[in-house]
Amino acid sequence: MYFFNCETKLPLMRISKLFLLLLFFPFWIVANNQDSLVVFKEKNLSQQYVYLKEHLNTTKDIERYIAAFSTKATVQKDTNYIAQSYYFKHRIHRKSKAYTEAHLAIDKAILFAQSNKQDSLVASFFHAKGATFYIQSNYENALDYYIQAYDLMRTKGAIENQLTLEFDIATIKLKVGKTKEALREFDKIIHSYDSLLHTKPDSQFLKVRCIKMLNNTAKSYTDEAMYDKAIELYSKSLLLNETTNYLSGKCIAIGGKGNVYTAKKEYDKALIVLNQALAISRSHNELQLITPFLLLDKGKCMFGLKKFEDALNNFKETDQIIQQKNLKFIGLDETYQFLAKTYAQLGKHEKATEVYDQYIERKNLSTDKRFELYKTIFEGYDLKNVEYRAEKATKESNLFKSYFSQAILVIVLLLIVTISFFVYNRNKQKQKLAKFHTLIDELKTKEFTPNEPSSKGYVLSDEKASKILDDLTKLEAKLFFLDKKYSLSTLAKKCHTNSTYLSQVINKYKGKTFSEYMTEMRITYVLSALKNDKKLRSYTIQSIAEEIGFKKSESFAKAFKKRTGFNPSYYIKNLDNM
Repeated sequence: MYFFNCETKLPLMRISKLFLLLLFFPFWIVANNQDSLVVFKEKNLSQQYVYLKEHLNTTKDIERYIAAFSTKATVQKDTNYIAQSYYFKHRIHRKSKAYTEAHLAIDKAILFAQSNKQDSLVASFFHAKGATFYIQSNYENALDYYIQAYDLMRTKGAIENQLTLEFDIATIKLKVGKTKEALREFDKIIHSYDSLLHTKPDSQFLKVRCIKMLNNTAKSYTDEAMYDKAIELYSKSLLLNETTNYLSGKCIAIGGKGNVYTAKKEYDKALIVLNQALAISRSHNELQLITPFLLLDKGKCMFGLKKFEDALNNFKETDQIIQQKNLKFIGLDETYQFLAKTYAQLGKHEKATEVYDQYIERKNLSTDKRFELYKTIFEGYDLKNVEYRAEKATKESNLFKSYFSQAILVIVLLLIVTISFFVYNRNKQKQKLAKFHTLIDELKTKEFTPNEPSSKGYVLSDEKASKILDDLTKLEAKLFFLDKKYSLSTLAKKCHTNSTYLSQVINKYKGKTFSEYMTEMRITYVLSALKNDKKLRSYTIQSIAEEIGFKKSESFAKAFKKRTGFNPSYYIKNLDNM
């Protein structure tokens, strides 16, 4: 062999040592990259915690490591690390889409953190729970937990964490259709990062956070087809990256530009930057999860350029990576659809059908979803493709006919449901509008008819009850209820009585609890205020809520709807249209 005949003629002993070194070198690398469970158990809690943070997504059998960490924390009665162990369990459950178990785990983490009175830790766990609700598309609960986290961070948390939460809240607004408001908040967050970097120009941590925020915001702009703004932010991210060594951020920003150009169908431009990003991701193991996204976009470019063989290679490589690493890849649907489409374009109809069948089997799709996907893949190609698919289905126990028949039935049912929903919704809108006009008429009547306090029934003596009611009437005229700091005890002092007496008077004469009484006064006030004050109608719902004493817009909207039957935004819109 050439190695043994080289002119240097290494001594036999040195050759043997070199051979052994080469033989065991790979195992040495693996041992250094991932601790064995035995080695892990010998670490102290702090070291175990750091290891789990760094290897949560890369270590095999990570559950056993978390269990060992949890056991040691429990034995040592360290509630801080017990809470962190539940957080790690939450992350693993969330990754595997076991959302019920994920919520149970993070709830326990929150309880332990609260018992230690660690507000910053509680806030981070609230944030994690909100993120899980977000993944489940439960935006209302996600927003609620984000706001709770934000309230805790606003006084004690780092500004960087507050900005991350603000970004997540803005993302929810984007998801629910409040696009302009969300994009304004994205711009405000970026401006805040610019200000922070101006005061701390050498902070690598801050630069990495800013790069992440720029990349995430650029992706949001891409999703909204605001491509020029997306390119601007990706470019800003890359410029900032020149002053740090955040390789992941650089790769994502370059690939993000490729994603934008792909969406704009500027395929030649896209391929240049996608190849640059792929060169980075393929040469660094820690960036391997970015590669499938880049390959998918590159395949779409080749498909758009009608280079179907090249497109096929990229889609197949994407699929191979997904299967080998068992990834929860959000681009899975697109990958299989384009893979099947590419096979169809190359005339490999049987292979296209095979991909289609494998995909619906993996995804366990319902019949109507299968039919919809089938149409997406084969629609627009020559009739022979469809005939081929129908012929194959007939040979396989008329499977396609069964799908087709069921899909037709589903479509008919959907039409019936859609028409019924349309009729129901139209009637509901009419009822809401009627309620609105009735409410306006009532408000107009009340403006000319002063309210008289109720005086039926007795709790204490006539004199005491009458005096308390008179004081309440005077305070109501001064709009005391708009002050969110007013409590039962505060109001009792103003009425020269105690909380118990005041509560009894409100219950008996007002017919409601103190909380219900305050809510009713605020809603009654705001109904008239919005009707008469155009400027107030221009405020955000949150601002209006704060103006009348509510802490959260959600509480205000819920109380408003309970009273009127519709949301504040509906009321304001109809007032503006009058």
